[in-house]
Amino acid sequence: MKFIDDEITSSEKLDVAGQSISIVPITSGSCNEEEIRTLLKLQLKMATSSINHEYARMEFESVGNMQRKEELLDFMNDCRSEYYEAREVLVQRDPSALAEFERDLLLQKAQTLTQYNA
Repeated sequence: MKFIDDEITSSEKLDVAGQSISIVPITSGSCNEEEIRTLLKLQLKMATSSINHEYARMEFESVGNMQRKEELLDFMNDCRSEYYEAREVLVQRDPSALAEFERDLLLQKAQTLTQYNA
């Protein structure tokens, strides 16, 4: 597995395991290395904030403590803001590739969260 700080080419993918989301730069043109890193960081920001939001939502539904619920609401709002900040940048680069990335992200969440709840 490669990390963002490692050398990454546009043809390499970051795979976690098995049926998982593939994080690749979403750009139709050729990019320099710095642009590729930026795109990957934005995609990772979207994926991380989305998954964090879902786990917080699941905890919110099961917790009874009002103070903890308020903390979780704040955290979910932060996650949502981070997701949409990254999405705004990515939608300007390649809207169709962003749509594909978001479909993959939804699939990954469905698979992961279904296994978590089982």
